[in-house]
Amino acid sequence: MQQQDMLSRAERLPLMLRTLYEQYGYQRYSMGKFEPYDLYRENKDFLSSETVITFTDASGRLMALKPDVTMSIVKNTRPETRSQKLYYSENVFRMKPGSREYSEIRQIGLEYIGGRGAYAEAEVVRLALESLRSISEQHVLCLNHMGLISAALAACGAAGELREAALAALRQKNVPALRALAERGLSPAAAERLAALAMLSGRPQDELPALVRDLPEAAQPLDELSQLVGTLERCGCGEQLRLDLSTVGHMDYYNGLIFRGYLQGVPRAVLSGGRYDNLMLRFGKPLPALGFALYPDELSRALHMPRDYDVDVLVLFGDAAPELVLRACDTLRQQGFSVRAEQEPPPGLRARRCLRLLVDGGWEEIADA
Repeated sequence: MQQQDMLSRAERLPLMLRTLYEQYGYQRYSMGKFEPYDLYRENKDFLSSETVITFTDASGRLMALKPDVTMSIVKNTRPETRSQKLYYSENVFRMKPGSREYSEIRQIGLEYIGGRGAYAEAEVVRLALESLRSISEQHVLCLNHMGLISAALAACGAAGELREAALAALRQKNVPALRALAERGLSPAAAERLAALAMLSGRPQDELPALVRDLPEAAQPLDELSQLVGTLERCGCGEQLRLDLSTVGHMDYYNGLIFRGYLQGVPRAVLSGGRYDNLMLRFGKPLPALGFALYPDELSRALHMPRDYDVDVLVLFGDAAPELVLRACDTLRQQGFSVRAEQEPPPGLRARRCLRLLVDGGWEEIADA
């Protein structure tokens, strides 16, 4: 029955998160499936996948199946907006990680448009933690600040192609690639500093990095992170926070706090978010904004655990009358079992128990069907 409970939890998750977000005053956002392709062509760097599914509509316009929700929300935010809290549970179209196949997937998340200052960040990070806890108690949320990365890259003299190469290597925790930047123009000391940053990970109160404390540009980002972590710890929800300077977003869009959520046993992040004031500016809307999204493909791995059995009870009814089969199976289902009735054992079916139905309505247990 545990496997059935896990499946039920997976089906209930969108409703659980909807209830959570509405308790904080977030309102449901719904979107259409199509958008002019130019929106994504001009902002491909923001998308997790550079490939977008396109088609030509009846009027000859090149359209796209939406690969992301945040960009749709930003585009449709009214210029006069001052504060807007939205959550969504939408299907988007993108390429699966590690695959060359497109899929329609569920994206669940929230956006706090106009979310300025310490409270907004504490609220969004707390909701990210609560979202992860809805899935599993075994979770961590890794924090970083784009200001720390900017300060470190500037101090190392990384600009242009070197900066992009350093960012890519930081995201992957690729220490050899960072050290190899010394052969492309960085000083050996600067390359070693970036390599050390990539490996820095731990409790924020222990690991606010000495590696960037000597950089004047890092003072404000460090203060913002310290304030955020302190607030969450005083509210009793800081135990699962970690500092990880390899948590890096695109610097043309993200300008402050950034975070990733992980579950035990799932190799990739299941949640991603941060502050994206720069994306708002790119759309001509000078508003602060932050939010996060849950990745359904990764969530399915965490929620749908491998099952030892396909069904609790297999009933083999042979030549028994249909009404006897229905009554016998109803009796078992009323006891809470999942039941499959077959005339003969289906090849490969795994049943916890196998019963043979007798012509008088009784049954006998079969050790091996």
